[in-house]
Amino acid sequence: GRASRSVDEAVEGGRLRALVQYLAPPPHLLICGGGPDAQPVAAAARTLHWRVSVMDHRPAYATAANFPGAEVILCEPRKLRSAIDLTRCHAAVVMSHHLPSDAAYLRELAQAGVPAYVGLLGPTARRQRVTRELGPWGPALHSRIHGPVGLDIGAVTPEGIALAIIGQIHAWLACVEIQ
Repeated sequence: GRASRSVDEAVEGGRLRALVQYLAPPPHLLICGGGPDAQPVAAAARTLHWRVSVMDHRPAYATAANFPGAEVILCEPRKLRSAIDLTRCHAAVVMSHHLPSDAAYLRELAQAGVPAYVGLLGPTARRQRVTRELGPWGPALHSRIHGPVGLDIGAVTPEGIALAIIGQIHAWLACVEIQ
């Protein structure tokens, strides 16, 4: 099971009592877009000991040195589902700053049906425009997409925005059972 429990067993010469504690695996965050503002998002997630994967189609951005401790994947957005096992991701943040790439990432995430949390960087109008461009796949993201991504904490710096994003995902994860 996925719950902590006590075990009480008869053993030779007495009884053994033990506590078996269930420890959920660390959350796995997928960041779609490896630009400079993705670096503090990955760093904040790694500080919490989350697993982090960063994907970008631009070699200059898909650089492991920019994302210590994260898995970095150089791949076209339209190949997202073949490049990473999305069933193992708890949350994804789409932040490539390139509308066609963001739309391709979102289409892949919509078609996969996972993860349940999808964050999109940018204002509400941009989210509405991108989801309209997804056509029939737009409604598949409706209940999963968070945009603008992040808590409204008045953040303006990349580090503050990263805190807002990771804070929102952390709060969301606390409300769901991590598997």
